[in-house]
Amino acid sequence: MPAGYEVLPLIYDRWQKTYGADYSSLILPRLLATLRRHHSPTTTMVDIACGTGTLALMMAERGWTVWGVDASERMVNEAQQKIRGKRWAVTILRQDMRAISLPVKVGLATSMFDSVNHILTRRDLLRVFRGVHRTLEPGGQFIFDVNNELCFERLWTRTETVNHRDFTIIMQNRYERKRKMAYSFVTIFLRNGAHYQRLREIVRERCFAHKEVHDLLEEAGFVVIEGEDFNFTTTPDIGKIKTWWVARKP
Repeated sequence: MPAGYEVLPLIYDRWQKTYGADYSSLILPRLLATLRRHHSPTTTMVDIACGTGTLALMMAERGWTVWGVDASERMVNEAQQKIRGKRWAVTILRQDMRAISLPVKVGLATSMFDSVNHILTRRDLLRVFRGVHRTLEPGGQFIFDVNNELCFERLWTRTETVNHRDFTIIMQNRYERKRKMAYSFVTIFLRNGAHYQRLREIVRERCFAHKEVHDLLEEAGFVVIEGEDFNFTTTPDIGKIKTWWVARKP
């Protein structure tokens, strides 16, 4: 089985809509509120691990000049199809988040939907943070979220099935607490006329402790402004399953 995202991009946006709203729509108000709270004057940004480009397009619609980078060829292709014919200032590039390289510096970097958890070692996470630091202008902000351990313990220990008229997706999840590693074994039955095609891949994530993220941000040269647990869902009982990080380049 390949290590994603090679299969999920084929259904990604349709799958997200089965939950009622895609994650970008849910997280956008929090992002905009954070920018207002910290009086961010910038209108240039890079969205790291941008996926199909939904958040990048939302920010471009608001007048931002946006770069989006993602390592998945199929994610990049989906994002580029979305921006085709648009007049907004959006550029999508295929890049590994551990080796970000833009032709200009920007005032804001974002990385949403637990993309940072896809980095599996402290060494590589430091590479990500240092690359973001190089990409930002002085005073630029880095805003991102991560799945915390509560999320992995509550959501990554069960099997979930989602049915759509075009596909069925089954996610068999496992969290190894001692190793701080989570796995989602994904099977997709994609409708092809009267038949279904079976596709499979593995999504891997690493749980980083709050102190690990904080210390690595500082080692990369950032000043940490926020590191707050929060619940983005409409189910309060699930708890604060994500952490919202805000860091500034001096």
